Amino acid sequence: MRETNRTSIRIGALLVASALVAAGCGTDGPSGPDTGGVLGVHMAELSSDFTKVYLTSSDKNEIVVVDARTLGSDVSQEALVNRAYIVSRDSGEVDVIDLRTLELVSRRSDYPIQSRIAVGAHPTHASMSRDGRLLAVMDEEEGSGAVSFIDTTRDIEVKRLSGFYTPHFMRFSPDGRYGYVANINAHHLTRVDLTTLEIESHIPLDGFQGPPNATEAPDEGGFGDAQIDASGTLYAAHGATGRVLVYDTVAKQKRPELTVGARPWIAFAEHPFTNLPLRHLVPNFGDRTVSLINGGAVASVVASLPGDEEAYGVNFSSRTPNKAFVMNRIRQDVAVVDTTNGQITARIPVGGNTETAATTADGKWIVAAVSGANRVVVIDVETNAIVKTFDNVGNYPWSVTIPLGQNYCH
Repeated sequence: MRETNRTSIRIGALLVASALVAAGCGTDGPSGPDTGGVLGVHMAELSSDFTKVYLTSSDKNEIVVVDARTLGSDVSQEALVNRAYIVSRDSGEVDVIDLRTLELVSRRSDYPIQSRIAVGAHPTHASMSRDGRLLAVMDEEEGSGAVSFIDTTRDIEVKRLSGFYTPHFMRFSPDGRYGYVANINAHHLTRVDLTTLEIESHIPLDGFQGPPNATEAPDEGGFGDAQIDASGTLYAAHGATGRVLVYDTVAKQKRPELTVGARPWIAFAEHPFTNLPLRHLVPNFGDRTVSLINGGAVASVVASLPGDEEAYGVNFSSRTPNKAFVMNRIRQDVAVVDTTNGQITARIPVGGNTETAATTADGKWIVAAVSGANRVVVIDVETNAIVKTFDNVGNYPWSVTIPLGQNYCH
């Protein structure tokens, strides 16, 4: 069945290309079009409802808002969301949207906070702190390598911190004290003390050093992300070496590194579901495999599965804790992985190249962007069936965000 129940938020000429994700997103990956313009949206954790799913596309100057009740999801709980932050790559600014009125806050005469915040050069991904009070914007311009910190209670940039090697994502320790930055052009991670907003230390791969003797990894050969699982263990795949850095963020100790496939992308370890076993997937672009990591006290790679040369996302669900869903862009399908047995049990053809997806907070649905087909599909996690299709959401839909769900970007 096809659905077109949606609302469009037009934001003048600013929203040229966008991605609306809880961890922030950018459109400068190797697979996407050269879209310029707006590169990321993040939601401030304040107060609102839980009835909307946010979709974005690359050419329609709009965000498409779908009522989650049309998906059959549980929307009885209250989400902590009422503002969105749009990161604009070309202008180096962050715009603020009031999600209750679906307008830029500058259009409200009673809103005392500025609606456009200047940050650093070429900002792309953004990450919200665990308490929702700090938005970290990755300023990825070569040569600058800074992170802009925005105070979401005042909507102002309070610090622009340099010293990174093309920062790609920031993830936060369970206690909220530290932020771990993935340097996509180096062999080390960077830890930031969020109480001082200063670089506290560096965590390099074995055999390498951090600044001042850092080894660079050109052509995005470094860390794409540094996701932290429910135990507080960080997993960061390193593209050039085919290794995964493992770090205990609670004990602040490195664990033995893992070897995965060639040119790994991201170790998908972070999601909001508490009942899942510690099994994490790493898509490897170089040899078209997916490595399955068994976490726990001693992490190990337990399986290597057929993959894709561009598999940018992995989704999980609380309703199917022994399943994972891999978004295969080139194969144009979603692979269903049994994480207990380390096997692909099904493939879901989606009719186009998948980019990223979001899982609803109740774990019932996966909502996936099918970029080349200009559509978004909704997958039932228990039956693996596509139950709804949203067509014509815009040219090359890039990402989906669901409040309190699993959200990510590439």
